[in-house]
Amino acid sequence: MSEQDPIRLYAVHGWTRDEDYARLFEFIQSAENFYYRAVSDPDSHPDQGDGVAARRTAIGEALKEAECVVCAAGTWERFNDWARYTIESARALDLPVVAVEHFGPKNMDPRLKGYASEVVGWDSRSIVDAVRRQARHEDTTRFDTIEFDL
Repeated sequence: MSEQDPIRLYAVHGWTRDEDYARLFEFIQSAENFYYRAVSDPDSHPDQGDGVAARRTAIGEALKEAECVVCAAGTWERFNDWARYTIESARALDLPVVAVEHFGPKNMDPRLKGYASEVVGWDSRSIVDAVRRQARHEDTTRFDTIEFDL
């Protein structure tokens, strides 16, 4: 992964930039040396003809470009129909799904957990490392250092 070859990332949305969608990109953008290109766009509203069919087509086209799908648990709950359709489409295309737990003390829907290739918490490093592992099979060699006072 480099600036010339960023990971193509689809973030699940419900055709609006909800708080979890915005927070997800805040966390991803705060990571150092992580290059990505978002292929999902909640601001585009393909409403030609039947709005639902046009939106499903837009999701399918964007997923064909993606290497990995990220779904926040809050987005899954707020926009369950669109999120479920997106995740099921991603799984049909054999795309890995990274699920991000709730931002707070709430349990994740077991269906989302079942779809996920990996489940992570709201930590920039955890999200980015999971995306790298799932999209490009790049394992980071990072480890935590714990300092003890003796």
